[in-house]
Amino acid sequence: MKPKYIEIADSFESQIKDGLLTPGTMLPAESVLQAEFGVSRVTIRKSLQILVDKGLINRTRGSGTYINDPKAQHDALHLLGFIEEVSRQGKTPSSRVLKFELKKPTRMVADKLALSTDDDTYEIHRLRCINGEPEIYEITHMPASLFPDLSISVMNGSKYDYIEEDKGLKIAKSSQSVKPYILDADMASHLDEPEAQAILKVESTGFLICGTAFEYTVNYFRLHQYSFEFISTRS
Repeated sequence: MKPKYIEIADSFESQIKDGLLTPGTMLPAESVLQAEFGVSRVTIRKSLQILVDKGLINRTRGSGTYINDPKAQHDALHLLGFIEEVSRQGKTPSSRVLKFELKKPTRMVADKLALSTDDDTYEIHRLRCINGEPEIYEITHMPASLFPDLSISVMNGSKYDYIEEDKGLKIAKSSQSVKPYILDADMASHLDEPEAQAILKVESTGFLICGTAFEYTVNYFRLHQYSFEFISTRS
């Protein structure tokens, strides 16, 4: 049996996810929740702290406890494009291309894409926004031989739609690694964060159904409007 404070937190989380508690709603005072659940103030505070840690509520001294606008979930187990993933969750995605260059790859990028350093690649920097707020700084490298007509216009939209619908290629999988990253001044300015702030860095290499690597991408997640959830099952 779960401890009471976890049961209470789970109850509130379910109500939030089911839309019974909407963003901006103020929760009752701790004393009211104590009476409602028949527990101590310490138990209520432990329950609320779980919700704070998950980004579901915001507690403001002298004001109250409010339901947050839910973060978009990044599903690392299913390969969806940013636009598709965010749109499915009722939020508005947008992208802005900050850099678009045709260049020779570094040795590391060439190895990721199984290319020679004499081959041509595109290097594209995009700022990905949710509801108009910057959330991800993305750096993508793509083989020019696969996408000779790639353009800024394409990259302002959905990269995956271009690959699968316009080019008729089938995306199979993405190999990803996740690690912490300390922001430098330039990237911090794009993400509207203080320099030296810790964020999340996700490196991924995407492969077509034929086994060809079509992209090597590094995403820097601000995590104000995005969260990562990994669900493991045991058979």
